[in-house]
Amino acid sequence: MAYFIAGGVMTPEFEKEYENELEDTLETILDGDFRSLRVTDSTQDDGGRISENSWNVGRPISPDNIPTKIKREPHSLEKLPLLDVDSFLGTGLLVCESFKDLLEELEPNVHQFWPIEILIDGDVVAIRYWFVACNRIATLSQTHCYPPVHPWGSWDPSPLGERENDRLVFSTEAIGSHHAWVDKFHCDRLFSNTFGDRLKQLNLTGLKMRKLDEA
Repeated sequence: MAYFIAGGVMTPEFEKEYENELEDTLETILDGDFRSLRVTDSTQDDGGRISENSWNVGRPISPDNIPTKIKREPHSLEKLPLLDVDSFLGTGLLVCESFKDLLEELEPNVHQFWPIEILIDGDVVAIRYWFVACNRIATLSQTHCYPPVHPWGSWDPSPLGERENDRLVFSTEAIGSHHAWVDKFHCDRLFSNTFGDRLKQLNLTGLKMRKLDEA
């Protein structure tokens, strides 16, 4: 199974224990300019659209205008712990050191991990990393998906009410030795079985992992 991984997902127990603190917590990005972020190579391939200010397309992004600091207020870490893996810019991931180290062990010097300082009352209390996947490959199975993959490479589900036989399947052969990637036709950020299985053993907070069929 391949994995889709989301961040910022709290357990019911966490939400209940810190309900009051979560309601009045504010996080503010202190620097950078997201409107000016640019991929280093916006050359269009045969996959989904790549614009120069895309950042979740499987291409590296330029270091210019990357945020480096987030202010959280008003609660200390004792009052409200940080999640190990959080959401960032909607669909992005803000990850801890152990997530970063595991992926770097399996696939060194491929992906980007932009360090971001977390500040409370002006003090740096933690470092998190904005993860940018830098593999852009086609991994949908050409023989196992239903409805079949389009000739140009993308896949669409059946109409609503007719999806009981739908299957979205990724190709083990196409994934190969990659451990994190963006599928250029499906536009999801995905991770390998090896990475996902080892990540689960770290018991990180904030993670939601969804298994995807692979053949």
